[in-house]
Amino acid sequence: MKGIRTSAGFTPTAAVVSALATLACCLPWGIGAALGALGLSVFFAKFQVWFLAVSVLLLFYGLFQVLRKGASCTKRSRIEITLLSIAAVLVLAIILFPQWVAGLLAGRLP
Repeated sequence: MKGIRTSAGFTPTAAVVSALATLACCLPWGIGAALGALGLSVFFAKFQVWFLAVSVLLLFYGLFQVLRKGASCTKRSRIEITLLSIAAVLVLAIILFPQWVAGLLAGRLP
């Protein structure tokens, strides 16, 4: 089995990390104080829209990489497609339901 290319695995991962950074402003105070990241949440809140834009751009770039690979008669890796799909679902959930995802990460939702 061939390993995935570095950039093909990096792009979806970077999109998810960028999207999760937008939730830093929404984490409860207790977790922020426990992790010593309260100051970071204020910093990240200023750039929330930019992080979401970067996430969407990285997803489109990852999609471009996967589709471009199909034109060269090589088989698309299931791992690449799975990573891109999971990243797309996570980024979409963070864009559409930010408070729900923040509550889920904080452990306040059933």
